[in-house]
Amino acid sequence: MNSRAWKILFFCYIFLLLSFVVFKFNESFVDRIISIQENRNQGYWNYNLTPFRSIKSYLRNINSDYVLFNVLGNIVPFVPLGFFISGLTRIRRKYVTSVVCLASIVGIESLQFITMLGYFDVDDIILNFVGCLIGISMYDLIRYIKIRAQL
Repeated sequence: MNSRAWKILFFCYIFLLLSFVVFKFNESFVDRIISIQENRNQGYWNYNLTPFRSIKSYLRNINSDYVLFNVLGNIVPFVPLGFFISGLTRIRRKYVTSVVCLASIVGIESLQFITMLGYFDVDDIILNFVGCLIGISMYDLIRYIKIRAQL
């Protein structure tokens, strides 16, 4: 696949990812913003900075559908991000690709916090990053298989 096609697919993916992550709510944007603003006025800000707090909560309140939706819903959508960033960058160092993925995830979480369209949750960052690492590993595996096939 040529570079232009990769870039077009990547931008379509980013649009879908932002639509899923930021605009996923059943209520209107205005209602969502008002709800979060009311929480802030009462001293409840829309963030979690304690690692694994949300994940522990998911596991304590074992409702398998809810846990599955939240855990997989934070991992699976970010697998393509790791894959695309690996494919679109000329840098083949996993560290650099990982940092770009992490910065992108923190940017998305920050966007949710600033716009009051969602919550900034460090657990989301952890799970999203796991998804990116899976995507990076998939890209590396496919690349390795292609190189081995050419030998």
